[in-house]
Amino acid sequence: MSTVSRIALGAFALGAVALAPVSGARADETEMAKNAKVSLVQAIDAAEAKGGGKATEVEFEDDNGGRWEVKVLSATGDKLTEYYVDPNSGQVTGEANQPIEVYFTMLKPADFNKASTQLKAAVAAAEQLAGGKAVSAEVERESGAVAYEIDVAAADGKKDVKVDANGKAVLD
Repeated sequence: MSTVSRIALGAFALGAVALAPVSGARADETEMAKNAKVSLVQAIDAAEAKGGGKATEVEFEDDNGGRWEVKVLSATGDKLTEYYVDPNSGQVTGEANQPIEVYFTMLKPADFNKASTQLKAAVAAAEQLAGGKAVSAEVERESGAVAYEIDVAAADGKKDVKVDANGKAVLD
């Protein structure tokens, strides 16, 4: 399967997941993330400190009893590493190298590194708008610029929030 086909298939699958109601394992992961002692932003801080770069994506997985998985682009923009952060202690418990060429097919690492709004600021804007706690976040490209897609668990359900390159948050 070509890279373009994999990306298209992945985008389709992500879209289908976004349209589906939260249920089963995903609902459990959302609750686990919402109730974690270590917030998504604290997990980003731990991973960025370990990797010496900027976070591009974070999500909660119920692997190994639950953990934050944070992808960090190195300061030089040539390495992407996924760090595993314990949701109770905030300690980085492991890491895995990620294929940077697949992740940054539509968005250049340099564009991400120089974006005026970074992931932590986008998360803060999304949490404020949605009135809840972020449970996943990722960088994406929108109209040639860096943007963010953030899932927020609020009292009235899970909300998808888009944050643009200038930090403006809107419900998706």
